[in-house]
Amino acid sequence: MLSSHSSSVIPKTFMKAIQATGKINAQGQLSLDRPIEGTSSSSVRVIILFAETEADTNEFWKSISEYQQRTLMSAEQLEKGLKQVLAEAGYDSKEKIIDLVQDVKREIAEERQQKQDWIE
Repeated sequence: MLSSHSSSVIPKTFMKAIQATGKINAQGQLSLDRPIEGTSSSSVRVIILFAETEADTNEFWKSISEYQQRTLMSAEQLEKGLKQVLAEAGYDSKEKIIDLVQDVKREIAEERQQKQDWIE
């Protein structure tokens, strides 16, 4: 079943970017090195940049290598599995599957339009 999304339009909000430094503690909480002047108490969006360690890089390439070594599913296995999952979810006819695809396309188009409206 598809999740229902609100059709409300995202309000246009102008954002200001501020560069600051800080630390992340053992509990994963961020604290800034100094207060940000001229700001009021409110929720913020945060982008965190940090140095990647050699261990992080090695782990990334190890996971890529392991993924590449996985045996791929045949097209027949994929088709059979997809039909089974769709049937279990109640999409047991060609018409219901077509309706599902159309609903998903409609949701994607609405989300793109909302994002475009928000940007403008």
